[in-house]
Amino acid sequence: MASSELLNVHPALFDRARLAIMAHLSLAKGAVDFNTLIAELELTRGNLSTHMKKLEHDGLVRIKKAFIGRKTRTTYICTSKGKKAIQIYLSAVETVLRSSL
Repeated sequence: MASSELLNVHPALFDRARLAIMAHLSLAKGAVDFNTLIAELELTRGNLSTHMKKLEHDGLVRIKKAFIGRKTRTTYICTSKGKKAIQIYLSAVETVLRSSL
C-alpha cells in the first residue's frame, strides 16, 4: 500500500510550519536569517523560535548566532539529515499521489 510510505517520513515534517521552514531552508543556497524566515513564512517570532528549537533538536537544522555590532544575528541552515528528510517526504507524497491516480 502506497500510503504506508508516509510512515518513513520524519515526524517533525507533519507540522505545516515545520514543513514550510524545512522547504525554505532546503532550497536556500546558504544560511537564512531569522527575520527573513519571519517575513517569508509569516510566522510570529515565538512560533518560529519554538519550531526551530525542535528542528535543531532533531538534527534537521543548524543554528548559528553571531554579533553584528551589538545585535545578535541568528541564521539557520538545513543539515544533510534535513535535506534527506525533505527528500523522503517528497518521495512519499509522490508515491501516494501516483497510487491514487
